[in-house]
Amino acid sequence: MLVFVPLSDEDLEGKLEEVKGLGGDGVELRVDMFRETSLDYVEEKVRRVKEKGLKVILTVRSKEEGGRREVPNKFEIVENLGKLCDFVDLELSLGYYRLRDLKGKVGGAKLIVSYHDFERTPPPYLIMEILRECKRAGDIPKVAFTARSYRDCLSLMCVSSRFEGEKIVISMGKFGKVSRVSGFLFGSIITYAFLGERTAEGQLPLKELREIVNSLK
Repeated sequence: MLVFVPLSDEDLEGKLEEVKGLGGDGVELRVDMFRETSLDYVEEKVRRVKEKGLKVILTVRSKEEGGRREVPNKFEIVENLGKLCDFVDLELSLGYYRLRDLKGKVGGAKLIVSYHDFERTPPPYLIMEILRECKRAGDIPKVAFTARSYRDCLSLMCVSSRFEGEKIVISMGKFGKVSRVSGFLFGSIITYAFLGERTAEGQLPLKELREIVNSLK
């Protein structure tokens, strides 16, 4: 399982050194958290991450699904810079045809199609259907549901174990913390940690998460 750290452009250089030193595999560049989003500015940040030998997820998250703000040139960024990255993360809510069109424009990057529910964890049959919809539109389905109990977290992990192929599954909130360190046991290929400030409830510090994941291998 790869460990990624979501980062803004604030003190990016220093944080890249820390991610590398603490055993992170890559950085999720959260462009919706950037001070500036011009094409040249974002490209320079992508290249700095790659120069450090770290993988890049390019994410311009919509405000509706947890983004800090709407980025007016979102699709310009995705279409021009996606090919420089390892992964591009886009929301399922964009629709099948729009996502398939964008998939054809990001070169060799894998398209993560994501779905977030900040209220609940749906029943297993619906989790499976959402994973399938995400997979149809891209390369890697990603689902993040809010767990209101450990049972919710277990339910998501059980569905994940039955869904074939690459996927990213996350239970958000305090009851979902265990999913962030054990997801790979159920087939999830990426987990997210933080440096400094969490970008989602339930995230663990990079150092702690890396140590736990290594101990479970």
